[in-house]
Amino acid sequence: MKQSKRHKPTNEKLDRADRSPISAERSTIPLVEETLSVTKEWKQAGEVIVTRSVETRDESLPVDLMYEEVHVERVPVNRAMAEGENAAPRQEGDTLIIPIVEEELVVTKRRIVREEIRITKTRASRQETVNATLRSEQIRVENSGDIGYVPGEGAAPH
Repeated sequence: MKQSKRHKPTNEKLDRADRSPISAERSTIPLVEETLSVTKEWKQAGEVIVTRSVETRDESLPVDLMYEEVHVERVPVNRAMAEGENAAPRQEGDTLIIPIVEEELVVTKRRIVREEIRITKTRASRQETVNATLRSEQIRVENSGDIGYVPGEGAAPH
């Protein structure tokens, strides 16, 4: 307890009129003192809102397509077939040869190869346009209040 410099505490109380001791009764006086206590609590300072959206765009892309064509060439042969000769189709590279056989009237009947059909396959290309709708996701970050948000690398400010 702090003691005052003006008067000294005593176990005896004095009468103010004659300054004589009154009684030997003891009394206690509580001294009150204020103290300061500081605590910390978390509170919401703001918030970050992340919104995802989908953007669409139309694109045209030319595409080369391969296809095959058939060319038919008629080649006159006009030769008589040998006895037992077979007029079967044959392959020469990319060309399929199909003999066309007909009968020719003569004193004797014989088979004559009149012509051959040569079918050749070639490759060609043409260009067509393909249209499609493409989607890509975008992100937008919003913050409110007094928070320490720092956009990362490559982030666009909104």
